[in-house]
Amino acid sequence: MTLPVSFNEPTSLLQRVAEDLEYADLLDVAADRSDSMERMVYVAAYAASEYASTIGRVAKPFNPLLGETFEYVRPDKGYRFFVEQVSHHPPIGAAWAESPKWDYYGESALKSKFYGKSFDINLLGTWFLKLRPASGGEELYTWKKVTSSVIGIITGNPTVDNYGLMEIKNWTTGEACYLDFKPRGWKASSAYQVAGRIVDKGGSPKWSIGGRWNDKIFARHTPGYEVDVSSQDPESSKTFLVWQCHSRPSGIPFNLTPFVITLNALPEDLKQYLPPTDTRLRPDQRAMEEGEYEIAADEKHRAEEKQRAKRRERETKGEEYQPKFFTRKKCPITGEEYWAHNGKYWAAREARDWSICEDIF
Repeated sequence: MTLPVSFNEPTSLLQRVAEDLEYADLLDVAADRSDSMERMVYVAAYAASEYASTIGRVAKPFNPLLGETFEYVRPDKGYRFFVEQVSHHPPIGAAWAESPKWDYYGESALKSKFYGKSFDINLLGTWFLKLRPASGGEELYTWKKVTSSVIGIITGNPTVDNYGLMEIKNWTTGEACYLDFKPRGWKASSAYQVAGRIVDKGGSPKWSIGGRWNDKIFARHTPGYEVDVSSQDPESSKTFLVWQCHSRPSGIPFNLTPFVITLNALPEDLKQYLPPTDTRLRPDQRAMEEGEYEIAADEKHRAEEKQRAKRRERETKGEEYQPKFFTRKKCPITGEEYWAHNGKYWAAREARDWSICEDIF
């Protein structure tokens, strides 16, 4: 079913995945910590920070077309990221980010359900983090995202809430963090709360972590544990700030964050490197950003019809769509299947040869 363009915000679901990286500096801090428990504190804060940009975001991102891509390269921060829509039914985006200190990858697969008064989005994919601590070696962390919900649809005052239990596991050490995103209650003071504990491989709690996922996350040693850590250090029992959300100026259309606004920028010197499948080259989304709603609606309908025609053509020929930049593999540590970057994206970018890409727009 084609929804009217007025339901959308001028971003793509692929760009929503890129929003995870706004606070990627937490992963750099984690890698620099010599203690694995402290590394988990910062990894958990990063996993919670991924929800900060959802506040007020009640409009729908554009559904990516099959084969659509989006890249985000930050030489100043030492990482690069790209995501490809590898399946249309069910909708799945495969993402890969890499830096000298870490790799972050996974799939953006979701299932939505409408309850009449609310709209729930269940995110199904597992996210993997390979951390390379300064002390040497490599650690593998995994987690799944919690449920996002748009409530208050009937009252005309829609609000975004995120709730559920998130388990972040360090497969290398056996340590884990359990983060509980509390459902929003009737009182405003109960909104956005997250609380958790970090346990050692034996299940004993060593750290407490919590705060609000839209504002600040704090951590401290669990009472009693600080004596084990450093009986000489009275500072060890104190609470400290792990993460703080960037400020959100009011008046930005669709309640986008300043970080999100940068994702759609298309400077000329970048344009020459992008594949023809990049979201920033998508005519309907670009027209909507420029306020040309009728053109956006026409272009959205045209692109979706073009995609349907291509699917029918493949079905007639008995062909199955093959992603261009990802291959399905099984993680030898967790036993889970995941989408592995096959190396072709950055090679094609360097050669400026995008003949591998289909004409989707």
